[in-house]
Amino acid sequence: MPDCPNCSTWNPEDKTVCWRCQAELPRSQSRKLAGKRKLGRIPLHMWIALVFFVVMMLAAQCFAMEYTRLAG
Repeated sequence: MPDCPNCSTWNPEDKTVCWRCQAELPRSQSRKLAGKRKLGRIPLHMWIALVFFVVMMLAAQCFAMEYTRLAG
């Protein structure tokens, strides 16, 4: 959020001139956009989904074994 060097007024990031005094604002330092996080070649959200799926399958098997033990 660059402040105007002329009048010290706050200005939004996307502005190139001050809204109050029309002085040119210094360019903000370029920020690297966060790329998609990957682990190996697979996106991180896919790893999370895979872990969730495996945990749910193991939990379902445990509940099924307990159910058959109680029923039979």
